[in-house]
Amino acid sequence: MVKPGRIPFFITETGRRVALYGSTTLAVGLFAGHYLPHTIGIGYFKELFQAYKNGQERQVSEKLQQRFNRAIQLLDLSEHERKYVSPFMVYGFDVFNAGSMKARYGGVVGIPINFDYDSPADIEKTDMLIGNRKVDWSSVGGKLLEECLVLSEDEQVFGMAREVLTLNTNKRLIQAVIPTFTWVFTYSTASLINQKCNFYVRPLSLRLMLYTICGIFGFGLYSFSQDMSEIYFDTDVDKQLAQLGPDVVDAGVRFYDKVLKKNVAVRKLTGDDYYTAKGNVNYMIRQKAAPLTVRKEFFVSGYKEFIDEKKKS
Repeated sequence: MVKPGRIPFFITETGRRVALYGSTTLAVGLFAGHYLPHTIGIGYFKELFQAYKNGQERQVSEKLQQRFNRAIQLLDLSEHERKYVSPFMVYGFDVFNAGSMKARYGGVVGIPINFDYDSPADIEKTDMLIGNRKVDWSSVGGKLLEECLVLSEDEQVFGMAREVLTLNTNKRLIQAVIPTFTWVFTYSTASLINQKCNFYVRPLSLRLMLYTICGIFGFGLYSFSQDMSEIYFDTDVDKQLAQLGPDVVDAGVRFYDKVLKKNVAVRKLTGDDYYTAKGNVNYMIRQKAAPLTVRKEFFVSGYKEFIDEKKKS
C-alpha cells in the first residue's frame, strides 16, 4: 500500500494526465519520424544517399534516363503519376527508393553507379572500396564481383520498375502508422491493467514488471507487423511485374541472380556475415524483407502458378 503523504506523482490525477499527454506526443512523434522524411524531408533523404565523384554530384546519364523512361512506360503509368517520380544516382550497388508517389512531394529512385557500366572494362576498379578496403580483383570474391556488376538493359529496367512500383503503393503511410498503433495499443493495455488491477497502489517493482512485459509484447507486435508489411509489399511488387510478360520474368531471374552473386562477393571480400552464404541479408532473429533467394525463385518457377491462378479467377 502507498503510505499517506508519499503518493507518487504519476498516481495522482495530474500525473496521469501528464502521462497521457506524453504518450500522445510520442505517438504523434513516431508517425512524424517515419513519415515526414519521405515527404517534407525527401530532399534531405536524397542528399544522404546521393553519389558523388570528385566532389560533384553524379548526374543521371542520358542513357540511364532513357532506361528509366522505359521502366515508366513498361508500367504504363499515367501522365499524372509520372510527375511524382524521378531518378538520381546513389552510392553502392543496390537500387533504392525514398518518398511516395501517393504524397504531393513524390518519390525518388536511386540508381547505383554500376548501372553506368556497359562492360567489365568500364568498372572503376582503382577507386572502388568494399568495407573501406581496396578490392582484390584477382581473388575469388573480386572475380565474382566483376562478373555481376554489369547488368543488361533489361535487368536495369526491371530493377528501376521494381522501385517505381514500390513507390506507387501506400507502403510509407502504412509503415508510419504501424509504430504509432503499436505504441498506442501497448500504452492503453498497460493503463487498462493498471486501473483494473489497481496496480497504482502496488509496489513500484510490480508496476515496472508490468511495463516491461507490455513493452516486450508491444515491440514484438511492432516487429511482426513491420516485417510482414515489408514482405507483403516486396512479394506484391514481384507479382505485378510477373504479369508484364515472359521478357520481364526472365529479366527478373537474371536481376536477382546478379544481386545475390554481388552479395556473396561482398561477403567473400570483407569476411563479414552481413550476407549469408547464399546472398540473402542476414537478419538473425527478424526477417525485415523477403529473402532474395525466394524472390528469385518466384520468377524461376513460382510465377507460373501465380499466373495460372489469375487466369482461373
